[in-house]
Formats: sequence, structure tokens, C-alpha cells
Amino acid sequence: MVSDEVIIISRNIKKCHPELQIKAEKLVSACKVNGLTIGIGECYRTVEEQDALYAKGRTAPGSIVTYANGISYSSHHQWGTAFDFYRNDGKGAYNDSDGFFSKVGEIGRKLGLEWGGDWTSPVDKPHFQLPYWGSTTVRLKKLYGTPEKFKETWKEVEVMAEKIYNWTVECPTWAIPTVQKLLNKKYLVGNEKGELGLTDTMLKLLVINDRAGLYD
Repeated sequence: MVSDEVIIISRNIKKCHPELQIKAEKLVSACKVNGLTIGIGECYRTVEEQDALYAKGRTAPGSIVTYANGISYSSHHQWGTAFDFYRNDGKGAYNDSDGFFSKVGEIGRKLGLEWGGDWTSPVDKPHFQLPYWGSTTVRLKKLYGTPEKFKETWKEVEVMAEKIYNWTVECPTWAIPTVQKLLNKKYLVGNEKGELGLTDTMLKLLVINDRAGLYD
């Protein structure tokens, strides 16, 4: 059985690759704008956490949830390059009767993430990962050997931070009509200070949806 402590650690996106942290945040925001409320679930896993999951359905109660044991480093979660998500709108964490996970998968693809729902074996709809090293961890193991060695390269990663637009007047002129429309319809709301926290990527997605008539 996976302990509560293991689950809490595994859900810490801050332990993942810097680029994945940013993409996870963008995914949550972009999904919210599109009426899809998600939460971030499993993230980075240690060898011990991966072994605990591997034991389920084998030496521990429950159903089999993974075919990768900890010492094999065969899960992208162990390399900090993957996270899982769940439905967080009160309709069931993994309820996909309305195509919820495919809708989130499409948004994730646009953000440059590899979606587990596109796989054939296994199909893993609640899963996203960075696409740079392939669907398996073979290349990561060949290049770095262990997740610890891989993490040492993270400090060299330079992720360009996108400009944040907190107010309508700060937005590019091509996005202002869409932002104002969403504010008027109360589809878009800010935080407790009224700040919108929009990025260029989010604005482009909003404008595309607006031109497609999704907000009329």
C-alpha cells in the first residue's frame, strides 16, 4: 500500500524538471480557461516510491498500476520528466464519460507535452511528459545513467519566462477584445487582487477559441 507520505511527495511538481514545472502550470491555467478543472497528481518519484507502486497487485493489496520497478529507472516519473493529472470538478477524478481527458490531452499537446492518451500500450490518459527523450527512459539511462546525474544538468537549463499580463490594458492590442469579452461574460476572473496572470501562450489560445466562436 502506498502511504500518505509517499503520495504527498509524489505530488510535488517542484521536484520535477524546470520546464515541466512551467508547462504544468500553463496546463492548469489553460484548462481552467476552457472550463476544464484539473489537479496535478503523481509527479517525481524516488526509487522507494516507485517500488511501492510496483508492489501494488503483486506483494501489496490493490491492482497493478505500473510495470516499472524502482531500481530499473524505467518510469519518466523517476526522472522528473512526467506528471499525472486528475479531474477536479467533483464529477469523479477519472470520469471520462464526456471525453474530459481527451480535451485536456489536446491542450497539453499544444503546450508541447507528450500525452499518454496517444499511446497504444498502455493507453495512459491522465499522463503527460516532456517529449525530448522518447516515450521510454532508454535514452535518459544511456545519456545520464541515473536520475541523480540527470538532475545535475538542470541548473544549466534556461527556460525563458513569458511576460505576464495582469491587466487588460497591458495585453497586446490583438488580444484586448477577447480578454474584455471574457471578463464581461465572467468567463475570465482574476485573483483576489484582480490580476489576470495571462501569458502570450494563453492569450493566443484564447483568441483562437474566440475566433472559432467558442465564447459567443
